[in-house]
Amino acid sequence: MILRAVGRRAWLRVLLMGSALVAAAPLRAQGPVAPPTAASAASAGTGQSLLALSDPWCPFNCQPDSDRPGYVVEMLRDVFTPPTWRLSYRIVPWDRALQEVRDGQAALALVLTREQAQQHGLLIGRETVGEPIDCLYVSAGNPLRFSRASDLDSLRQVAVVSGYEYEHAFGEWLARPANRPKIVFTRGANPAEVNARNLARGRVDGVIETAAVMQLQIQQLRLQDRIREAGCQPASPVYVGFSPRLPQAARLVEQFDQGIVEMRHNRRLARLLARYGLQDWKPD
Repeated sequence: MILRAVGRRAWLRVLLMGSALVAAAPLRAQGPVAPPTAASAASAGTGQSLLALSDPWCPFNCQPDSDRPGYVVEMLRDVFTPPTWRLSYRIVPWDRALQEVRDGQAALALVLTREQAQQHGLLIGRETVGEPIDCLYVSAGNPLRFSRASDLDSLRQVAVVSGYEYEHAFGEWLARPANRPKIVFTRGANPAEVNARNLARGRVDGVIETAAVMQLQIQQLRLQDRIREAGCQPASPVYVGFSPRLPQAARLVEQFDQGIVEMRHNRRLARLLARYGLQDWKPD
């Protein structure tokens, strides 16, 4: 995502699935309306189910069973409330999340760029759910400073996440055929954590990740003395992607837009973000 941010950026699809894997506004996309599924069907008397999928991209979306499941998850719960709605959230690899939401097996993908939504035929609204910044991370002893694509040339292996997308200088460097042997694609349930640990252990010498995501990993894993940020790119907006096969999908997109506006107006959004140590990316 953006995470869903390296995030989940445009211009480079992570197509090189044969590369090494490290273990562990409104868009109105059209699509046929499928019969109700387990992810989107209305259950009599219990409200309509909405299943949100993503890999962990904390603080945007964190562990489902946590008292802080991620501020985007909490935004969705604020807007889609019982008894009309039953929102659930599950962790899966990011490329799988995109596929299942596109196919109607789940309702929502957290969190993605406008370009990713277009590529996968997902619906997004006018309102963003953040403006994350992608940065390059290196070992603490590496003096590298990043400001343009060629600054990555000295790195031997650069880790990114399978299914994420990248733009600007990062996307330019990753797209060059000569750099393909240097790119390490990580997938699975906790790719940001895997990349942080592998960078600290010297298994890779560069990681591209969203600043908020990596800063949290560094803090939680106590890697402050082993990993440092070497430079960042401009911020990019990210969204929640709605399945085009979801019944009344366009109406739900509009409801989420209106809910975000209301949360911002009455300061609920500011209070929510403060719980995660964040500030509104779009203050009044």
